[in-house]
Amino acid sequence: MQHNKLYATLGLAVLLALIVSGIAPYDRATWLLEVAPVLFAAPVLLLSYRRFPLTRLLYVLIAAHALVLILGGAYSYERVPLGFWLQDWFELSRNPYDKLGHFMQGLVPALLAREILLRLGFLDTGKMLGFLSLCVAL
Repeated sequence: MQHNKLYATLGLAVLLALIVSGIAPYDRATWLLEVAPVLFAAPVLLLSYRRFPLTRLLYVLIAAHALVLILGGAYSYERVPLGFWLQDWFELSRNPYDKLGHFMQGLVPALLAREILLRLGFLDTGKMLGFLSLCVAL
């Protein structure tokens, strides 16, 4: 029951962010391209939840990745306010938000691939599992 509350909260947060970001994005075409993975993945996750539930950690990371994509799509990555705050805080020469996006783009698909490969019995734990998970992310 607690898991369902968490998943509903994550889904609601992503949906709300998607709606708000779509109202007046910096560039509509960029927004659509950036949020397209979210628009594709959300129905897949909803439809597969009962038959192939993922780990709680993976659902949280997928939601975080979706929020990174949505925010990047709303402002375009070089204009995200969070990136400017990080730039000022760490005295960086440029907005580092795209680095966060790249990190999430590598981490979340790799973990998702690892879970799918393990759960469907394609591989056991070992070097090949890590290698193929990394290949999926790249």
